[in-house]
Amino acid sequence: HGSVSQFCNPLSGQCNCKERVKGLLCDTCMDNFYGLDVTGCKACECDAAGSISGTVCDARTGQCACKPNIGGRRCDECLDGYHRVQKGPSFLCLPCNCEKAGTVNGSLLCDKSTGQCPCKAGVTGLRCSQCTLQMYNLSV
Repeated sequence: HGSVSQFCNPLSGQCNCKERVKGLLCDTCMDNFYGLDVTGCKACECDAAGSISGTVCDARTGQCACKPNIGGRRCDECLDGYHRVQKGPSFLCLPCNCEKAGTVNGSLLCDKSTGQCPCKAGVTGLRCSQCTLQMYNLSV
């Protein structure tokens, strides 16, 4: 899939590779490209804020090397149990820290963009750690 034609250099055996493809047989994607098929290789497009600088993506899957608590193929989303906090052009993924006793079904997962935990009726707060007015005794 990676060569321009079926012919190669008769002396070196080097095939003439498509753009973004390398190797004697044109069978490997160049760094930061992945998924060699009939169209060639696709750009990984790793998120600079979420991926570890100086690393390259997996040439087969396109998976970028993510910073802690960050996931997604491009390292552009938070893992389950974390929420996104924008810091200028960059972002962090902070733990949800949901109060298990105050969440629906004891969930420890929050909304990945707002950090809001799913609160039971009568419970409030980002972490579901406070009783609403007229309510008391938040416990398991």
